[in-house]
Amino acid sequence: MPCQICNDFKGSGGILEKGKTVGLGTGTHRKVGLRWNEITASAESCFTCDILTRGIRGSLQQHSIQESDIQSVTILFYYGGESGDEADTNKELRFHLADGSRFDMELFITEEEPDSVFPSGWGTFPISQRTSPRTDSNASLAAIQGWIEECLGPSHEFCYAATKAELPARVIDVGIGNSTIRLVEPPRGTVDRYICLSHCWGREQIITTTTLTMKDRVAGIKMGDLSKTFQDAVALTRRLGVRYIWIDSLCILQDDRRDWEVQSAQMCDIYSKAYLTIAATHSRDGRGGLFHETPDFEVSGVAPGPGGGNYYRIFFRERIDHHLDCTNVAITQVGHTTITHHPILTRAWVYQERMLSTRVLQFGRYEVFFECRSVVACECDGIEFHGSSAAAPVAVTKLVHADALDSELPGVDWAEYAHYYIARLWRTMVSSYTALDITFHGDRLPAMGGLAKHMAARRRSAYRAGLWEDSLLDDLLWLPGGSSISKRPRPVPRAAPTWSWASTEHFVLYNDTIMFWDPDNEEPLDREPYQHFAKVEECVVVPGGVDEFGMIPQGRLQISGQVATGILERAAEVGEGQQSLVYHVVFPGGVKMKVYEDYRLEEPGEDQVLPGAEVKCLRMGWIQMQAGSDREFFSLVLRPVGGAPAVYERIGCICILMRAGGLAEPSPVDPFEPVYRSAVEQTVVIV
Repeated sequence: MPCQICNDFKGSGGILEKGKTVGLGTGTHRKVGLRWNEITASAESCFTCDILTRGIRGSLQQHSIQESDIQSVTILFYYGGESGDEADTNKELRFHLADGSRFDMELFITEEEPDSVFPSGWGTFPISQRTSPRTDSNASLAAIQGWIEECLGPSHEFCYAATKAELPARVIDVGIGNSTIRLVEPPRGTVDRYICLSHCWGREQIITTTTLTMKDRVAGIKMGDLSKTFQDAVALTRRLGVRYIWIDSLCILQDDRRDWEVQSAQMCDIYSKAYLTIAATHSRDGRGGLFHETPDFEVSGVAPGPGGGNYYRIFFRERIDHHLDCTNVAITQVGHTTITHHPILTRAWVYQERMLSTRVLQFGRYEVFFECRSVVACECDGIEFHGSSAAAPVAVTKLVHADALDSELPGVDWAEYAHYYIARLWRTMVSSYTALDITFHGDRLPAMGGLAKHMAARRRSAYRAGLWEDSLLDDLLWLPGGSSISKRPRPVPRAAPTWSWASTEHFVLYNDTIMFWDPDNEEPLDREPYQHFAKVEECVVVPGGVDEFGMIPQGRLQISGQVATGILERAAEVGEGQQSLVYHVVFPGGVKMKVYEDYRLEEPGEDQVLPGAEVKCLRMGWIQMQAGSDREFFSLVLRPVGGAPAVYERIGCICILMRAGGLAEPSPVDPFEPVYRSAVEQTVVIV
């Protein structure tokens, strides 16, 4: 009879290697809330529990975790399918610790272990690669150089950045051949290789360049004056044989607003032309550095008893998480591993740095991983999948970004042919980007400006405060996320007109984002049924900086369509011990529609909108994600401003999901029909 604690490593289906299974048997073995002494007691009589105990102790010791800190343990041995070419498998251990944190551990074997000597009675074991012991080791450097070399080769069709490019206005000379580090302003047109650094500033002051310290930085910078992250970046730049590195805090004058605006407007070129971008992915501030120990613990021997007698070699290590895109869903999950262990991926400014760079080297908590515009790679070789097989591929936005913008078809104008795909990509990036943290609301558009400029060169459409002229009617259909509890007041001063998603401080949602992506599937190119009811007459923006890709404090959208008048209503709801506010618009005849408010409407001040206020609802249209599926109907909720006739601000939207009658039949019902039956056709201006 299998052990009640470990199930003799069963509950799985053979050795699985990239979709190929050796052996049979399916299922899941899950034990929740185990006490540590239950496992150690079982280890006295159970050989596989003894292996677990030895591996756990060795791995916990490597991470300085005391056995006395363990509150409970969850064992999860999982095999997710009947056939190996469609299944994921894993063997995980989850430790809930006394301080409230969680430590996740994974078990694996390597490709070097032939299945003929592995005990058949143990079922499925995921196959992975061991990582280097430290991310600054020679083994790690060899992997890095291999990835770069492959990226520079002919097989990477989207990795077009040259090895050398015109240097930015200022760069750090790391002093190859000597110890001198200094800020330089190379003559315009100087061509060479340079590296960019992507990092979290953190709350502690790091070394910067100002108008007062500029002369000192040019004279020379002591290694000891640099943060740990900067020191590591300089050391790695030297090891890679590159002379120059661009670091924002040192290469942009931090007390010169004009210099900041000019340099931030150049972000597109700075990152896209860099030889490589280094990311301090696991570090919350300059003290964290780049490098990290990434040990595993080996348990090996010969399995005794029936079905045993075979050699085994099992590795235990902290579970490697491969979720690289911190979406608006993940960002709200307390303890999400991306937030906990990859803080740089939660920062808004970093998002465009990652998307624009041809090659990004991420120094994570568990390993080094590599992203370019053609592939993703990592030391454990599992970054492309959520599990051990190819059944659950990871949709990395960076790869989708390259595919959407840089694909070509002979004899076809790609920008026109893939118009919806490109527009949908932008809305996908906005949905992810707005979930990330940004310190200053005024940076909401500038921190996305490089991406917008990059897309504008390919899309050939005018950029309008985070939206695009050739897809305005779709881009206007953003849905504010969060509840009234998490909502903030409308920012003052304003960094964008109210019809732009950049006018809010919350994450926003679009309902046609690219959730799953397969490069061999043309699904993102095709558009399912939709209907627009409104018409954009004119859209004008007034840049607040050097170009239209930065802050847009003023903008005017003239749009015509059916407009219905209603009264704003507010109610309190209690859920999970918290009270929240819910808004509705009540129309003549008693029809009531829920409002998704853009900001905290009840906040005192010039943007306050109280219950009983008259509002206008502009009928926008509906979209459908696949033929015969649900339809989503949108209207914008507007309030009059400034006493001027037909001038309004957006304060929210109404979004109604209508269920389809069946996959063969779209919903025959228009939920807004009673509201707009007697609506007035009107042209309004939204500011």
